[in-house]
Amino acid sequence: MTNTKAQAEAVESSATALDGVAAKSFAVALEGAATKPAAIQRDADESERAGGFLRQVFMYYGVSIAQTFVEFGVFALMKAFGLAVDVSNGIAVACSGSFNFLMNRNITFKASSNFWRSVALFVLLYVWNFLFGTWFINATSAAFGWPQMAGKLITMVMQGVWGFCLCKWVIFR
Repeated sequence: MTNTKAQAEAVESSATALDGVAAKSFAVALEGAATKPAAIQRDADESERAGGFLRQVFMYYGVSIAQTFVEFGVFALMKAFGLAVDVSNGIAVACSGSFNFLMNRNITFKASSNFWRSVALFVLLYVWNFLFGTWFINATSAAFGWPQMAGKLITMVMQGVWGFCLCKWVIFR
């Protein structure tokens, strides 16, 4: 009990030594440090720097809408030229992926992370999207008799959801 009382007196005398403004700032800082883990503070700082989470969501999906037209259009054009689904999908993903990377890195997330790290992770995401998308388009067409364009549209929606999460919290971190 004596030790606790001595500690309380030491804290009180330290606080008294600080002027009113500094003491209040010190208390607020201590309270904030106790309630906000570093990761949450970092996310808040990054969201504020990039204009907020909702702005990022709207920008990301705005870029995705534009990318959808690029990807779907290139895919349809390549199919019209008679190219195989795999080749058509690869060309479409490469064109739209380049557009998406540049727009999201520079505008949506305003990333200042290592450029080549972001490129490598983004390429891995697009390799996954390509492999999954190609498999899904063919699998749904074969298993359910769906048109390949329907399978393509469904994969693009799924990729939009996991793409935002990975871009925000992993790729452009």
